[in-house]
Amino acid sequence: MLTTMSTVAFELNSSYYTTAIGNSALDGFSVIEPENATSALYILPAYIRTTSMVACIIVMILGIVGNLMVPLVVLRGKDMRNSTNIFLVNLSVADLCVLVICTPSVLIEVNSGPQVWLLGEHMCKAVPFVELTVAHASVLTILAISFERYYAICEPLRAGYVCTKARATFLCFLAWVAAAICTSPILLMVTYELEENVDGTYIPTCTTPASTTWMTGFIVTTILVFFVIPLLILIVLYTVIARHLMANPAISRGPANNLLKYRKQVVMMLATVVLCFFLCLLPFKALTLWIIIVPPKMVVSLGVEGYYSLLYFCRMMLYLNSAINPILYNLMSTKFRDGFLKLCGLGPAKRKKKKTSERTGTTGSTNCSSSHSDFWRRHSSNRSCNVKGSEIRYSADGMSDKVQRQKQDIVKSRHKSENKSANFVHKSVFN
Repeated sequence: MLTTMSTVAFELNSSYYTTAIGNSALDGFSVIEPENATSALYILPAYIRTTSMVACIIVMILGIVGNLMVPLVVLRGKDMRNSTNIFLVNLSVADLCVLVICTPSVLIEVNSGPQVWLLGEHMCKAVPFVELTVAHASVLTILAISFERYYAICEPLRAGYVCTKARATFLCFLAWVAAAICTSPILLMVTYELEENVDGTYIPTCTTPASTTWMTGFIVTTILVFFVIPLLILIVLYTVIARHLMANPAISRGPANNLLKYRKQVVMMLATVVLCFFLCLLPFKALTLWIIIVPPKMVVSLGVEGYYSLLYFCRMMLYLNSAINPILYNLMSTKFRDGFLKLCGLGPAKRKKKKTSERTGTTGSTNCSSSHSDFWRRHSSNRSCNVKGSEIRYSADGMSDKVQRQKQDIVKSRHKSENKSANFVHKSVFN
């Protein structure tokens, strides 16, 4: 079954991806055809199996936990419910679909052999369809996020009615519908069948061959429309946004400085998400185009082991994209970081401590004011004359000095009153 490497199968997903040996939904290209079936089932080398399994398990755990937390953070924080974060929640949903439906197939493939598909016919068609649909929906969502940021920063007067939560929700729904429609031809390309092995047994296979002109055209078109063109648009868009932020010093003074810093932080986070998205998808897209364009002999020159090493690396990068976004949100957004900490039970403790210290300070100042008030009430009841020219001012800095001066004024007034009384008595006696 492993003989010659020949034409390719298609690209993205397990079933869609695979195939280098006759079938499996392994990785998008079926490059090995059974011309002279003289060998047994091909088992991947131990280092490929181990590396792929460890990478898949880590990506799945981190990705599922992180992407589940994103919508919870957005829903629990009122200040987080904006149009940008609605798009980010949509990205998290897309990533969860990949991690839950597509990534586990790798764990089965690396142990059963890349040419064997054990998940049945329905999963054979579902895995590549879901993976491609999610990739296309993610690209459209990233475009929507970037245009929303453009309006918010470069055309703020229009942003009020263009960047609304209702419109963001509708665009997310539209992105999924458009992605599903554009991906639907993959269902016609995927082939599930039972192939006879050299020992007379039959094994289930799942391949996505690009054996006709329209199949090859479909693969190339999807790469251009959902990868190359969006990448060029985003480069131009973020260049315009960056130039606008740098060339607008008027909003960098006064209270608006905090708004500018927040906007820059959001733009930097989104630009990093976009960059990581395309960097993670680039190896697989490039490999797909290379297999389609170059002569079969060049693919054969990689060898079966070299081909699968490269193929699984590209697939791991593809799945890594689905786990990395929550990490980027934590690293680059203080609001998301605080939301994640609060969700993990780490945020409220800090706030409680802060509130307690503030309450202690307030109580201390209240007690101080109360003691001074008691002092003045006590002494004002004993005064026999008015205190002229003395004013009581309360301030945090000079409270003790002013209190001391007021005490001296009271003592002086008492002395004056006593002197006047003594003089009056003296005059009465001697007159």
